[in-house]
Amino acid sequence: MTSPQLPLALKLDTEATFENFYTPERHRLLVNQLAEQAQGRGEKWIYLFGSGGRSHLLQACCHLTEAAGRYARYIPIAELLDFDPEALLEGAEFLDLLCFDDVQLIAGRENWERAVFNCYNKMLATDACLLVSSSLAHAQLQIELPDLKSRLQSLSSYRLSELDEAERMAALQFKAKIRGIVVSDAVAEYIYTRCQRDAKSLFDLLNVLDQLSLVEQRKLTIPFVKKAMNW
Repeated sequence: MTSPQLPLALKLDTEATFENFYTPERHRLLVNQLAEQAQGRGEKWIYLFGSGGRSHLLQACCHLTEAAGRYARYIPIAELLDFDPEALLEGAEFLDLLCFDDVQLIAGRENWERAVFNCYNKMLATDACLLVSSSLAHAQLQIELPDLKSRLQSLSSYRLSELDEAERMAALQFKAKIRGIVVSDAVAEYIYTRCQRDAKSLFDLLNVLDQLSLVEQRKLTIPFVKKAMNW
């Protein structure tokens, strides 16, 4: 079988891997389940809902699938709502893994609901695995096509919850370590108490500090961070 051709918009973020994902102990089982599915083992149909890294995990699954010489497709629905869903999903039933990100966004869009439903039915006859993500639990989806809603509700459901305060600081240090930066507990706490405390804002600030530290050839100390951020 030849490799399915991916539209340019569907290319994966090279940084979105399992190795780059901070996983607290309470999410370990969930992440392991996703990795198993990506390797063609474990559960075939998974619904992932909640917040804090869904897009990263879906792309990580695709990377892992492709690393084994298999075929995956990542569908970031938020970026593709104006595209023809039938064209985007053509041949998807022959993939090893298909990932829909932010499926709640297709609610009320007849063309998307019908295309996803048709794709699901085709996948029943193949070995393809399906991974769906949403900000909502599947019982809360406002999908208008009853058959599609029931199909989505039949998937094994896992919740990805927000990191707590201690986990967010640990995630900041984890991301820094990947970059080869040492962020002490004191520096992590200093940063955390002075900026927006969601994980994305922390990681964005780390990117800025990383660039500034490279320019000035300085370590991330409290005095350096204070001066760099004008705090």
